Amino acid sequence: MKWPKDNPIRLEWPSAKRQPDGLKTLWLVVAVIATTVAIVFLLYVLILVYGVMQRL
Repeated sequence: MKWPKDNPIRLEWPSAKRQPDGLKTLWLVVAVIATTVAIVFLLYVLILVYGVMQRL
């Protein structure tokens, strides 16, 4: 069975050049929020550990 040259069912993945800028901005916001949450969580854990060490 030969495939036709123009396959109408072909999936075309959007390249980075064709992606809208809004999507890049959304990913940037998500990355910044996730990084901030991770830093706050680590600070919280460090404060808890420091408090426990002070009681000993």
